[in-house]
Amino acid sequence: MFQRISNSLRLRLLAATVALVAGALVVAAFGFDRVARGVVEAAVKDHLQARSREVHEAVVRFQRERALTVRSWSEAEAMQLTLDSGDPKFVEDFLRRLIQDQGGSIAAVALTGPAGTLLAGVRSGGAGERRGVALASQHGRQLDLRVVQRALADDPTTVELGVLSQLDQEGGAEPVILVASPVRDFTGDIVGTVVAAISTNAMRRLLDEIGGSDGDLVPVVYDSARTLVLVPPGVEASQVAAVVAMTAPPGAMERTSSAGAAALLSVRTAPSEGAPRWTAAMVEPEASAFGGIASLRILLGLLFLAVMAGAVVVAIGALRAAARPLSEVTNSMAKVAGGDLSTRIPGSYSDELGALVGSFNTMVAEVARSHVELKRTEALRQEVQIAHRIQTAILPNSPAVTGYEVAARMKPAEDVGGDLYDILSFPDTFWLLVGDVSGHGINSGLVMMMAQAAAYGTIADDPNRDPRDVVAAVNRVVHENVRQRMQRDDYLTLMAARHMGNGRFVAAGAHQPIFIARCGGTVDVIEPAGPWVGLTADLSTQIVAYEFQLGPGDVVCFITDGVVEAQDAAGTLFGEDRLTGLLRAERPASAAENLTRVFQAVEAHAATQADDITVVVLRRKTDDD
Repeated sequence: MFQRISNSLRLRLLAATVALVAGALVVAAFGFDRVARGVVEAAVKDHLQARSREVHEAVVRFQRERALTVRSWSEAEAMQLTLDSGDPKFVEDFLRRLIQDQGGSIAAVALTGPAGTLLAGVRSGGAGERRGVALASQHGRQLDLRVVQRALADDPTTVELGVLSQLDQEGGAEPVILVASPVRDFTGDIVGTVVAAISTNAMRRLLDEIGGSDGDLVPVVYDSARTLVLVPPGVEASQVAAVVAMTAPPGAMERTSSAGAAALLSVRTAPSEGAPRWTAAMVEPEASAFGGIASLRILLGLLFLAVMAGAVVVAIGALRAAARPLSEVTNSMAKVAGGDLSTRIPGSYSDELGALVGSFNTMVAEVARSHVELKRTEALRQEVQIAHRIQTAILPNSPAVTGYEVAARMKPAEDVGGDLYDILSFPDTFWLLVGDVSGHGINSGLVMMMAQAAAYGTIADDPNRDPRDVVAAVNRVVHENVRQRMQRDDYLTLMAARHMGNGRFVAAGAHQPIFIARCGGTVDVIEPAGPWVGLTADLSTQIVAYEFQLGPGDVVCFITDGVVEAQDAAGTLFGEDRLTGLLRAERPASAAENLTRVFQAVEAHAATQADDITVVVLRRKTDDD
């Protein structure tokens, strides 16, 4: 055989060609395997990095949102009412509904006094229940918690790890995140705290939602001391103990293995800045991550046999074709590493190479989509939550007073409105407040909250006081907080009206005109006089009081400037004359009908809503009502 080959040039060329092709294939196969493994390893690392960051951001955002919820609760009026009166009913009625809205993420919440004594508390109810359960039997219990002491020392939001029984004696040993925020009185002094227990079971469910849709990936979250390890339901912490114990730099891919257990690959993030300094890791079995490599090696063996049985030209062509996708993957990976998430590899390959290219394209697309969606979702969620808290806390739910029909509505120009209206009923009188903060948005909403709280506190202290005193008190609070402390130029117009009985009202404060539709078809317009609120420290000598009278069946309409200043496409204002025409009637319609007419007319007239719109309508009932 060998003699025949050496004597035949054709056979010698064939043997040389076969040897050359075989050697080239061996080298190419080895190099391909190394490059492919490197590409897959880099892709796995990048994927684990992206998913671990997603988990980390989700957990930190989850805790921050609940902490903001606790802080907003500490600013609620119900806290101050319980602290002032000693009656836990105000807080417990307030929290029993709100805690259920958290979907079990807050296990329990309590209000303490300045000495850390539990004054009122609520635990989350079972699934399907509409209200939480009051901790009535635990009133007076001393809460020796560091978060409470730090909150009483003027720490705005304090966080630490604990167990549920520290807050709710019947809560057991479930690990929780304790969050506390101080409660301040009207003067800004700290008079208590609101402390809540964030359920780690809810955080485990969050991890299950994040990792459950991506194959064999397992998200793991732990604190800086590695004392609390969170994994999805159905996964034991002992299964990932080796991953938690690793100390490699954040972002590096680690390989861990233990006797009798499959090797794991993981990437962890740097600890978060706030307590308890969460670290997130994304874990994947090594066999799952590199499962495609084994299939790729089989493909290379078959390709080797096919090329050896064929021609050298086919072998060279096959090698060139095999090298092309690796170059594209490498170039695309370099672009992705440089921040270009728009790069894609053409999907012209099949079999294992096609699967590799498809996986790479899917990974880059998912990373880009997740990056955009996370930013958009976070911004939208924060705005909606802030708007919801402000509107819910300020506006009355179902205003009603004896002897009158009441209808009111406020439509903000943005998520947060700067208009103010309130109706406060007392045994022998009632008050009506209408105001408008300069501008609109979150800053105006904050000023509105200050004004409403100041007005309510002044009126509640003495419901029979002069309306001028109410406007003066609101002016002092707004000027001190907005002008002096916040260093802002915001101000507001405010009218405070008190019902004296038998349809007679005494009012004070400069605001929009008051429109009174009389039975018989006339409309009186009252122009309130006086200064704006918040510009100077003392307005007591400048505030003017005025009166108006409503007969049976008469209707009074209070507005903000968003009504009369609404403009159509040509810039024409809605104006007072249109509003007067809507209200004029021989027998004025009901309060609800008038409110609907005004809003429909303004919305039909306005090309766009440039300002907040508020309308409050009262109709004095007749003997026939």
